[in-house]
Amino acid sequence: MPVTLEKSESLSNLSPYYQEKISWLQQALRPHREALMQHPLYESIYDLTDLRVFMEHHIFAVWDFMSLLKSLQRHLTCVDVPWTPHGSPANRRLINEIVLEEETDIDPAGNPISHFELYVRAMEECGADVRLIHEFMAGLHQGKSVFAQLENLPVPGHTHDFVAHTFQIINSGQVHRIAAAFTFGREDVIPDMFRCLVGDLNRRYPGTLDTFQYYMDRHIQLDDEVHSPLAMRMVAELCGQDEHKWQECLQEAVACQKMRLHLWDGILANLPRY
Repeated sequence: MPVTLEKSESLSNLSPYYQEKISWLQQALRPHREALMQHPLYESIYDLTDLRVFMEHHIFAVWDFMSLLKSLQRHLTCVDVPWTPHGSPANRRLINEIVLEEETDIDPAGNPISHFELYVRAMEECGADVRLIHEFMAGLHQGKSVFAQLENLPVPGHTHDFVAHTFQIINSGQVHRIAAAFTFGREDVIPDMFRCLVGDLNRRYPGTLDTFQYYMDRHIQLDDEVHSPLAMRMVAELCGQDEHKWQECLQEAVACQKMRLHLWDGILANLPRY
């Protein structure tokens, strides 16, 4: 088992300056986070039909999250041959630990699997349509660009916008901005969002959502207890005492949370009763 840092350990031993800056970011993001937590989408998912629609759109956010993660790994560690030490050893450990558990977690039977693949399995288990995400991935395997796939396939507009925004951040090459998007636009907000979604669906549809329930339980556990505090520490390491970088991180985090609201609005509009 990997050695992980507990939440208190990974944040409490930051310098007072870094703790203050992280608190400042969280406070500034609170209105946007509350808007996400109060979004009507959660209470609008009544049955399997609604959940299938949600998953068919949300799978693209699950996938592009992995691209954010691998972009950070590319910036913060050495992924070339011959290998040479690259960047901060602390950041290398932080990002590699998150990669280990996102790209090669375990399924309910104890077999290695990425969270993306686990989500696709959950979609198949509950009868959601996986054809679009499979076609999207097949094109990437053939060497087509993300933006070409977004334009050439019937990806819904709000999903298109969400993924395109993610890759604009990745293509910026500014690692502190990528880290802010990953941490405050994705990792830090995901556990609370998923708590809103779990509800009683699994109890109402026994045996149909077991994998989805497992996926969400893993995200809640890993993101809230381990990945979120590790990612906040990474942002602090990358920004240092550069006030301009901290401001850019805030701007990026706000933009990401607004884009998440845009995605949620689009999914809500596509639910059958809307």
